[in-house]
Amino acid sequence: MSGSERPKTGSFVLPGDWLGVIEEFSPNEGTYDEGGAIFASNAGVVLIDKVERRVKVIPFESHPLLKKGSLALGMVVNTGKVLSTVDIARIGGKTLASPYSGVIHISQISNQFIEKPSDAFKIGDIVKARIIEVRSELIQLSTIGKNLGVVLAFCSKCGSILDPKGNGILICNACGNKEKRKISMDYGKSKI
Repeated sequence: MSGSERPKTGSFVLPGDWLGVIEEFSPNEGTYDEGGAIFASNAGVVLIDKVERRVKVIPFESHPLLKKGSLALGMVVNTGKVLSTVDIARIGGKTLASPYSGVIHISQISNQFIEKPSDAFKIGDIVKARIIEVRSELIQLSTIGKNLGVVLAFCSKCGSILDPKGNGILICNACGNKEKRKISMDYGKSKI
């Protein structure tokens, strides 16, 4: 957050992020006052009480939706040598006000051997994963399991939605391109 941009309730902040001034709010849990300015003392989610004029930061680990075992739905935004990064939009069936960032380690993609994350996921894929650990601002995810993995994918050549053809193979009905993914058994279902 920039110093002039006021965070809103639900915003994610890091230690030292500016939250406001004491003329507006009184500091509370997860915050501190320095020279009349209020800053976050820990990573977490901002909670602004306009009635009581208080601001606090709920530690990231204690956000009610961020718990081990919860299902997350998000979009793959990067694939590297051993990690895929996911912008998480929904946790436990609830849509988030702003996305959280999660990672899937190559060892957490599948029970089968995966040489590199891009063999299972492509940027833009929508994946369903399980939260396996929450540390500070890092959410670790897993797609091991039949109901976890890619639930919607787009053709790398033309951008059309890919259709499942079994055994991890997706085909584009528009251009005929075939691609491989770690597919969830929920692929293409509207209720995820």
